[in-house]
Order: sequence, then structure tokens, then C-alpha cells
Amino acid sequence: MLFSLLFLVQALVTSAAYLPALVAVHLLYWLGQGAMLWLIAAGHTASLRDPGITGVMMAWAVIFLSAALYLCYDCRELILLGYLMVLPYGIFRLTWRGFLGVALLAMAGYTSVMLVLHHQNKMQWAAGHEAILGVAFLISLLSYSLLGREVGILRDAYRHKNRQLRQAMVRIEELAVRDELTGLYNRRYLLGSLERRQALANREGLPFVLAFVDIDHFKQINDQHGHKVGDQVLEELAVLLSGSVREVDLVARYGGEEFVLLLNGLTLVTAEPALNRLRMAVMEKRFSQSALPLTVSVGVSQYHPGESSDALINRADRLLYEAKRSGRNRVITESLERVREMVD
Repeated sequence: MLFSLLFLVQALVTSAAYLPALVAVHLLYWLGQGAMLWLIAAGHTASLRDPGITGVMMAWAVIFLSAALYLCYDCRELILLGYLMVLPYGIFRLTWRGFLGVALLAMAGYTSVMLVLHHQNKMQWAAGHEAILGVAFLISLLSYSLLGREVGILRDAYRHKNRQLRQAMVRIEELAVRDELTGLYNRRYLLGSLERRQALANREGLPFVLAFVDIDHFKQINDQHGHKVGDQVLEELAVLLSGSVREVDLVARYGGEEFVLLLNGLTLVTAEPALNRLRMAVMEKRFSQSALPLTVSVGVSQYHPGESSDALINRADRLLYEAKRSGRNRVITESLERVREMVD
């Protein structure tokens, strides 16, 4: 805007005869700029790689300067400065190729106008002077292009570092809530999620159950086949458990060979058949490279509004050990009488 005003003032002083045409060109230029700014503000360019359409706006400015040069060639020095003022606008936004393209467009526009003016005998050339001026202008444009390339390299490096930092932050967040071996949620995340489920159940009366799943005779697997095989068993069981529940449910590794399932919207009546199907799926599968058979014991408790998370977990844990004492490979749920006794 300031450059436009300065240019109009010089044109008025130097060649007032061209002032109406220059005013028209300026109005056309700013109408075009306004239209592009409206497209950006209205979000019509949001899907483009460069939502700010920097290259288009710079090309439009170069076209305006070329038209102004043709109309008021007596102000050539100021217009040349205008060409150079356009380029820095794209240093931090355009790619190096885009920046170079705008620079070459500026050189082509300037050269074309000068050739047309010479052909129309509107100005007389001093060949040596024009050659030096043209070369100096080209060197200035190429210098800006090289600067744009260096800035582009730094920008890409900065973006790459930012992506690495974001990936590292995501990884750190995952490590904070995920079990490193199985990839399941860990106990810390489980307890936080349990508190949220309790709050929802207390507020809206939505039921949920908590199931402790424990591998039977897991110590024997480690002793007889080694901890590497034991880790494979845990990983494969984690995959099976995750694939056996819904998206609204949660599977977590509680510790060792114990896993916890939070089954949202289920009661003991609806959860028991589902957990027995899960138990049968474990029996039918063979785990690790050693093709080991596996069974699990399951203790299931249902949340009752107002009780603590510790009470819910302790009830499920006691039911799990009851399943162990009863011969393993079974699902034990609490009866209504047992629930009343435990809650009391």
C-alpha cells in the first residue's frame, strides 16, 4: 500500500499524463488482491497446499508492476525496486522452485515490457547501460532466489525436527499409559479410566463390569520354556483379548500374567456368557512358537453406584482366586447375595 502511494506520487511529479491509467491499474490490482484475501478469509483455499495462495498473490503483483512499467517507464527505478520488494514476501512461504518461478516471471515481465517499449520507440536505449541494468536486476533476483532456497532448507529442517518432536511426544505419552510388552493400557491408565466409568455410572446409571483374567500355571511356562516364550504368550493373549471386546470396552495389563477387562454397558448376566466364550477361545488357541495350550481363570464383579474402585477391584480379585481354588479354567461371577455381603 505504501509503495503504491509512493509510486503514484512519483508518477504525478514525473509524468502526470499517465496518472489516470495508473490509477486504473492500481484499482484493478487492489481489487484483485481484495478478491484473493476474501477467498482466503472465507476458507475457500483451505484445501490447497498453500492456503495463503502466496505464489498467486506474488504473480499478481509482478503483473501489476509490469503494467505499471509500461504505462510509466519514467519511473523505472522505483518499479525495479518494487519487483525486488515483492520477492521477500514469499521467502518463508514458497518452496525454492516456486520462489525461483516468481523471480523468473519478474525478469520476464521486465524484459518483455522493455522490449515492447523499445519497439514502439517510446524510449531510447543505451545498450551498454541497459545490459548492465538488466544483469544487475537478474543478479538481484537470483540472489533472492538463493536466499529463498537457504530459507526453504532451514524451514524443511525445522519442520522435520518438529515432526520428530511430535512423534517423540506421542511415544512418551503412549509409554506413560501403555504396557511396553503387550501394548495394552497399563494399570495407571486403567485406574483413571475406571474412575471415569464410575462417574458416568453414578450420573447416568450405566452399568459396567470388571473382569480379572489370569493365566493358569503361567510360572510353569516360564520355568519349562523360558521367559522369552512366556513373553510371547503374554503378547499373543493380549492380541486375543483386544480382538474379543468391543471398542467401548477396555483391556489392560494389570501386572504379571493378570489382565483386566472393563466391559461397558454389561451386567453380570450378560457378561458371563461373553467371558466364557473368551475363555473357550483361549483354550482353542495355541500360543507362541512352542504351540502351547493355555487356560485362564476369570473373576467378574459388577459396579454398584457409590462404591470405591478399590472395593470393585478387590471383589473381582477375590472371585479370581475363588476360580483358581475351584480348579481353574472357569469364570466366577458374584451372586446377588455375595454382592450384598461384600458391599456390606
